[in-house]
Amino acid sequence: MVRRVGSGTLALGLLLGAAALIGCKDEQAASAPEPRPVRVTTVALEPADDTVRYPAVIRPRVEADVGFRVAGKVVARLVEVGARVEPGMPLARLDPADIELQVRASQAQLASARADAANARADFDRYAKLARGEWTTRQEHDRRKAALDKADAKVREIEAQLRVLNNSVQYTTLLADSPGVVTAVLVEPGQVVAQGQPAFRVARLGEVEAVANIPEQQLAGLPQRQLGVELWSQPGLRIPGTLREVSPSADPGTRTYQARVTLTNPPPSVQLGMTATLVARQERGGLVARLPLTAITQKDQGTAVWVLPGDSNSDGGGRLDLRPVSVVAYAGDLAVVAGGLKDGDRVVTAGVHKLDAGQKVRVWTEPAR
Repeated sequence: MVRRVGSGTLALGLLLGAAALIGCKDEQAASAPEPRPVRVTTVALEPADDTVRYPAVIRPRVEADVGFRVAGKVVARLVEVGARVEPGMPLARLDPADIELQVRASQAQLASARADAANARADFDRYAKLARGEWTTRQEHDRRKAALDKADAKVREIEAQLRVLNNSVQYTTLLADSPGVVTAVLVEPGQVVAQGQPAFRVARLGEVEAVANIPEQQLAGLPQRQLGVELWSQPGLRIPGTLREVSPSADPGTRTYQARVTLTNPPPSVQLGMTATLVARQERGGLVARLPLTAITQKDQGTAVWVLPGDSNSDGGGRLDLRPVSVVAYAGDLAVVAGGLKDGDRVVTAGVHKLDAGQKVRVWTEPAR
């Protein structure tokens, strides 16, 4: 005897089966791991030249402190900071009154000495005639001759003193001795200065240099590098330079050595005091990539990076590949990597110690704010 199944019972069975299939799919979806988000950077290969940059300042090759050659009171200052000066141009003046009085006193002494010398010569001439006729002794003749020589020497002494005083009158006006630019003013009118005290600092026109501080571990290779200077005010302009000198001792505070690089044919736009960058370049063969230090990991006693295949998408279809590389240098927070990479490779730059080969990942993007 055949029993018929009701239509209601059949519909209920179909619904239960469909629910069971959906539940299985949900369980499978729940058990599948989510792709791990990773940060990546794109590799850009560049020539393997070793380039180091140092902050620098443009300075003149010769910068001297100039001052008066005599002491006195400053009555006039004739130039300001930044003034261009030419040879013979007056910079400042002292009060010449005291020196002029000394000149007049010396002139009076000279007149007196010349009178004494004339009297001594006349006296000697008389005794010379007497000596020829043997009317006086040889001893007296020699005494008169010594008095004449002494009077003549006194005249020459005072004449020399008078020339010094006349020069001192000229020295009360401070003159520039070469073309240059005033970089510092160290005296003001009314100030009493000593002989040789610096009054102005003048940078001579002509050769200019870039002055930079070099760490001691990079000092030995500096002469073998190609040097250039880049001005912060003129991006893209690089001026060739030649290493002129390196300080023989380190700065006690920074433990760096001062290097002076002479600029070759600098353009007129280069001004003293400009901020610049000294670029020291050494050529090497091959191509390298610069990656963050956080991208470097270890593989079998060597270094490696995690690479996301180029056919993976940002939604998580990619699996990681651990690729060995060679770190040839470190530059700040970057590692210079050679070999194992090509242009366009995407390298993981964060959390590399938590990743496994073949792990499915997706590129993490910064959320919009």
